[in-house]
Amino acid sequence: MRIGIEIAIQFTRVEFLSRSTGGDSCRKAAYNARTIVKNKQTGIRYNFSRKKDNVYHTVLIPDYVKQEFKNIQTLMNEVERTAKDPNSQLLKDIVIALPDEKELNLEHRIELTHRIVDAMEWVQNGLGVQIDIHKPQIGDKNWHAHILLTMRRFRKDGTGLGDRAVDLNPKIITVNGKKVVIKDSKMIHEIAKEETNAYFAELGLPYRVDETSKVPGKHIGPRRIRNFINEVLNENELRKEAHLKIINDADVITDSITHYKSIFTKQDVEKAVKDIPDPTAREQLVQQVLSSNRILELYHDDGESSKYFTTIEVRNEETRIIRIANKINDQVYYNNIYNLKSDIEGLANVSEEQKQALRHILLSTSGVRVLRGRAGTGKSYVLAKAHKLATNRGQKVIGIAPTHKAVSELRSKGYTEVYTVKGFLYNRKKIFMQDSLIVVDEAGMVGTKAYAELFRVVRNNNCQLILAGDEKQLASIERGGMFEMLSNIFGSHVLVNIRRQSENWSREAAMEFAESNILSGITLLRQNNCVRFDNTLQDSMSKLIYNWSLSKFKPHEKLVITVRNKDVDILNSSIRSLLKANGTLKGTEYRRSILEKERTKTTVFSKVFSKVENWFKSIINDINDRSHVNEEYYHFTVKPEQEAKVEKVQQENSIKQYPFKDISTPLFMQIKEQRQYDYDVTILSAEGKTISSFQEAGIDSRMVYSSNVNNLKYYQPFQGEKILIAANNDKQNKEYVSTINEAVKVLTSKGAITSIVIHSEGEDFNDMLKNKGAVAVKELMIPEIMKLINTQNVKTESEQVVKTNIAPKIGVRR
Repeated sequence: MRIGIEIAIQFTRVEFLSRSTGGDSCRKAAYNARTIVKNKQTGIRYNFSRKKDNVYHTVLIPDYVKQEFKNIQTLMNEVERTAKDPNSQLLKDIVIALPDEKELNLEHRIELTHRIVDAMEWVQNGLGVQIDIHKPQIGDKNWHAHILLTMRRFRKDGTGLGDRAVDLNPKIITVNGKKVVIKDSKMIHEIAKEETNAYFAELGLPYRVDETSKVPGKHIGPRRIRNFINEVLNENELRKEAHLKIINDADVITDSITHYKSIFTKQDVEKAVKDIPDPTAREQLVQQVLSSNRILELYHDDGESSKYFTTIEVRNEETRIIRIANKINDQVYYNNIYNLKSDIEGLANVSEEQKQALRHILLSTSGVRVLRGRAGTGKSYVLAKAHKLATNRGQKVIGIAPTHKAVSELRSKGYTEVYTVKGFLYNRKKIFMQDSLIVVDEAGMVGTKAYAELFRVVRNNNCQLILAGDEKQLASIERGGMFEMLSNIFGSHVLVNIRRQSENWSREAAMEFAESNILSGITLLRQNNCVRFDNTLQDSMSKLIYNWSLSKFKPHEKLVITVRNKDVDILNSSIRSLLKANGTLKGTEYRRSILEKERTKTTVFSKVFSKVENWFKSIINDINDRSHVNEEYYHFTVKPEQEAKVEKVQQENSIKQYPFKDISTPLFMQIKEQRQYDYDVTILSAEGKTISSFQEAGIDSRMVYSSNVNNLKYYQPFQGEKILIAANNDKQNKEYVSTINEAVKVLTSKGAITSIVIHSEGEDFNDMLKNKGAVAVKELMIPEIMKLINTQNVKTESEQVVKTNIAPKIGVRR
């Protein structure tokens, strides 16, 4: 009997690894090979050696190429070196699903994979090929091969990669406006099908991979393959495959939820584990998450459960922000309060409510001032007046906001020095801000992590802070809620009167919507003939188009919003017909296909539609800006002797993200230099300024830090790595002490030799450097470093942990 299934696209996937989308050939090669690869261009070391499902790895190169390129460390760094364009395509990334029949063993699958590669003649055409075969997880049968192809041929002298092999790419032509790939016998899915069938026949197996047979029979695994493709290959492979493998990890589930939320419910956890097919396993994982010692249940004042939860890490981060904010709150030094008070009283065209707001943010005896108000209440107008008054009295004012759109608004209101939050944090070493007044607009959109870093900068530069926003408007993309918390702690002035609407009823409606009274707001709109209801969708759309045509507003001032793409097409087509009829739309009309649906784009270059286009661009840019608001940025000054070599410093002294635990764990920041260090010890800290102090003091060692002390235990050391944890001398914080001790224990269990160094009581390492100089820092650090260097054996028993226990060093009772 002939057995057959349709293979084609279900069994192969071909993508390009592109630098413009964040691709890194070293990371991809390390992930496929389940090994360690360091990108020499960026200094990042990628470690996927914890994964144990790679059962075969090899690199194929032409005979004339130097054998050193069979090492993926060498090969992939050559790929990175030769791809100089920021939009370069680095590698061709291919995944081939392999048959999982019981008659086949690993050697059979290796042989089949090599036959497919040989038939494609990649190596014969001068390319480099990395092959990795991954075995299924327990309970699965999805054998598959990962193939990475260089986009460039090796040079004839065999010393490196040369020109791009564009002649080997699939041929694409355009037919009726559609891009069509020319079917070629050399296409990978056809070759895979032919070679698999030939190999089955050679082995005498009754299976075939061919066009679907009319006679049902035994399949090579279409359901399994489709599941694998749907769950792993259709999205970013690294992210999705990691998700499937770690979804049973309670800590990962908790981290993924708290990445976006400060507090969460049981329903949030259930949603996060919904992909687990077994309901019993799902429920067990939910209970495991909620019963973790990381979880804190939240209660009302009367002791009744709120049914909300948070984590110790989130609570610690928020507590740390409040602690820094309290210190900022004490930083007040105005010399012109009486003059400013007189200036405010003399303002014309300013309401009494707005004057009260100006008094609060300019004359307050607190370093943190909060201005709140719903949309249209005049916050921007007040901030503009505040900037003018303060600068006229010699105060330097810096405006920052989470998006470029908000920054543009500040600039239009007279602010001369403005930045996005991320730009401000990234360039903070270049910005002179000592004793400045920092104004944060749209502060409700700033995430918790960004607040933590922003407050450190503000405090270190003795600045005062104005936070302006509305917690009920757009929130932060990542974990947030700090603006409302800060408002409650430090108090705020609230602008109530809405000024954007001219009519009383419209102001009332705006207030109802601002207070989330949706039904009341809609009722007011309906009473004033601003919202209409119809019996059918077709009637509603017909009347909408008619009213749109009669509207007194210009085309670029009218916006139609729908939920479904289908309705968008209908409305666009109808409105376009109206615009063509009245002569607004002119020119040749073209059609293009988008996802097998035809939509029309007319070549009209009038000012009206260019304005609409620019308006939409501003929205898209705004969304893109907000999606990156909460990234952490760190900048370190280089050593004095390197100041004259700026270009070299940028290449060799850089700070790079160092990810662990695949996709969901915290990031480490590692300072890399392409040389040997004086001390073969890794200094690990939870504060960037500590590392900066060691650099400035001239301590020459590997240095790594994370933004959170709870993350230190996630650092992945190499076997025998000597780690010195630079810890705070915080006697009162038992939780901090426990966290440091846990990090020591975990790192030691991973094979590291770990010790702890504590600064003097009452000061941090940065204060020590400022007050006592580099010599004092070295006198504390160098002996501890030398002790580690002279340590020969890794102790994995509790003896090592007890020896380095932080508690005795700072006098905390356990």
